[in-house]
Amino acid sequence: MPEFSEARWRAFLQDLISGIRGEPADLLSFEEVRERLGLRHVVDRGMHDVPLESIVGTLGREREFNRYFFPRTDSLRGRWDDVRGLAEGPEGFPPVELYRVGDVYFVVDGHHRVSVAQSIGSPAIEAHVREFVSDVTFGPGDSIGDVILRSGFEDFVESTCLSRDDAEQFRVSAPEGYSKLLDHISVHRYYRGVELGREPEWCEAIDSWRARVYDPMVAVIRESAILGQFPGRTETDLYLFAMDHLHYMREETEGAGAAPGEAVARMKAETPRSSIMKRLLSRFREFVSQRRG
Repeated sequence: MPEFSEARWRAFLQDLISGIRGEPADLLSFEEVRERLGLRHVVDRGMHDVPLESIVGTLGREREFNRYFFPRTDSLRGRWDDVRGLAEGPEGFPPVELYRVGDVYFVVDGHHRVSVAQSIGSPAIEAHVREFVSDVTFGPGDSIGDVILRSGFEDFVESTCLSRDDAEQFRVSAPEGYSKLLDHISVHRYYRGVELGREPEWCEAIDSWRARVYDPMVAVIRESAILGQFPGRTETDLYLFAMDHLHYMREETEGAGAAPGEAVARMKAETPRSSIMKRLLSRFREFVSQRRG
């Protein structure tokens, strides 16, 4: 049937465009989301008409369909054509089985049915929905990295003595950023304890780290105006980058002191001013590499 070939072509084009734009092209993995968010409590929500635009995840079939549920491999043709025939018949096809997390739905059973419904332009599909309850905001346009960031921020707020408003200034854009910040605080707490001759309380260690390590480095970052060379990054991202540079510089000089300003200046000098075309080519290469893999 020509409909399947058209759907395959649409999958290719959408994957290409997503790769160039740096947008998610793959379906979200429910297992990864469940592990990252620690999902346990599930509630049966019964039957619902679910918007297809909200179905962007799967239980176990991440590579067979793209983010819009168009088929990526010819091996899906036989079953896909059969389901397409059912969709055009008088009875249609049975409801699908979905998991819900936030505002995102994951297909448990009925991948071909969702794919066919998408290809014929249906706005919604009938589904039996079970919801995994989570406090983390989660929408159809999010990537797993977005989920990890939100979860990491919640963990960071819980693990520190900071109010949510105060914690906002420590926002990062890399998924591992919050765990690195907590590592920095833990290391500072250890050395501060050596200075004091006692182990400081956790909240005391956070205040000390902020006053003696974080704030001075951020002051240098602001003075250097380097943030403009890192579109989409935050001051805390640059703090982490600069601290890594500082560590490497001290290793190179076998422990000799290196000032925060030196680390930021070196980082600024080494930062390439990538053009839009270079970024597009880089994303295209990543897209081609992923498809080959």
